Amino acid sequence: MVGTIADTPVQTQATVPLSSVPPGGEATLHHVLDQESAAVLRSLGLTAGARLRVCQLGDPSIIQVRSTRIGISRAVARNVMVSLCGGAGQ
Repeated sequence: MVGTIADTPVQTQATVPLSSVPPGGEATLHHVLDQESAAVLRSLGLTAGARLRVCQLGDPSIIQVRSTRIGISRAVARNVMVSLCGGAGQ
């Protein structure tokens, strides 16, 4: 997808739910759809722009942010929108 800002092409990347990133895949946190979950995740270090690695999908899903692994429910993982890094999920 390509957008423009002041007639300058800007490459934008689509976001996908964290629950769709395969184990071992890396992604960058874009936003969280559920505001209640967003506050809790921010307190755990999951802030916009944070790089994540999926360690395990399921209930719970295990994700690594920086040097910490965090377990989140499948429902929360569906509400965490990320952009894929490198070849993740491709």
